[in-house]
Amino acid sequence: MANRLAVFFSATLTVFLTGSAPALAEETDRSKDVRALGRCAGCVLQQSDFSGRNLMGIDFTSAHLNSVKFDGSNMNLAVFENAVLRGTSFASVNLRGANFVGARLTEVSFEEADLKGAVFDGAILEGTDLDPAILCNTQTAADEIDNSDCAAAR
Repeated sequence: MANRLAVFFSATLTVFLTGSAPALAEETDRSKDVRALGRCAGCVLQQSDFSGRNLMGIDFTSAHLNSVKFDGSNMNLAVFENAVLRGTSFASVNLRGANFVGARLTEVSFEEADLKGAVFDGAILEGTDLDPAILCNTQTAADEIDNSDCAAAR
């Protein structure tokens, strides 16, 4: 009886604090969880548009993002560690200090994205080019620091 009561109160507290019931399946669309300093670890998002949003510090650890648009958003300090991104667009996005460690990026667009201080250590980039982005103290997948745009940043 005490164990059932503890489980009930734990689930009730989770709903109260997060505003939603605990996810029962990893394949759940959690697009409503995407907000500044939000947790969307393990999210599965498809064909979603978050353009122009303030998503500073969002946690997409181990998330699966397919055909998602973040164009013009503020996503500095975002975490994409071990995430899988396909056909995702970060055009003109502030991704300063973002963490893409161990992520798999397939056909991801970084056109005019600000990647100053971003980390791509161990990331796999397939059909993804960082050259159209602003790079300064950016740690690439090859574990090199790219300072190509640092002079222009001053």
